[in-house]
Amino acid sequence: MRRWILPIIALLVVLVFVVREQSQAENNSKERRQMIKAVVHVNFSDPERQGHGLKNVENILTEVGNNSEIEIVAHGAGIFLLVQGESKHADKIQSLIDRQVKFMACRNSLRDKSIAEDRLLPGVQVTAAGAVEVLRKQQEGFGYFKP
Repeated sequence: MRRWILPIIALLVVLVFVVREQSQAENNSKERRQMIKAVVHVNFSDPERQGHGLKNVENILTEVGNNSEIEIVAHGAGIFLLVQGESKHADKIQSLIDRQVKFMACRNSLRDKSIAEDRLLPGVQVTAAGAVEVLRKQQEGFGYFKP
């Protein structure tokens, strides 16, 4: 009987290890499935930096898929990212809108720069104040990201 004790103990140790590994894999999977909410703040005019920010958003979508809510808010010098004929990234923006990314333009910035709302890229929405929109999203639990 004693010769069976060691194999039984070894089997129990292996089972505990397997169950623990499976539990960790399930926890990692749950973390990946958790909703990602991000507000991306664009208040700068550099098209290269804007492009990097849009690429970051694409990477987020690749990692988390449809399990995300992403809003890009442009104001100040960043407003030109969302203006037809001015944006260097119109195609990429449309692609992101097609993937459910929300783009918000600041009405104050549009007014300050004498840009009519009908000059915005298709699908872009308008908010009264871009800075306030960023703050509200943070209060709603959105993570803040600035490229």
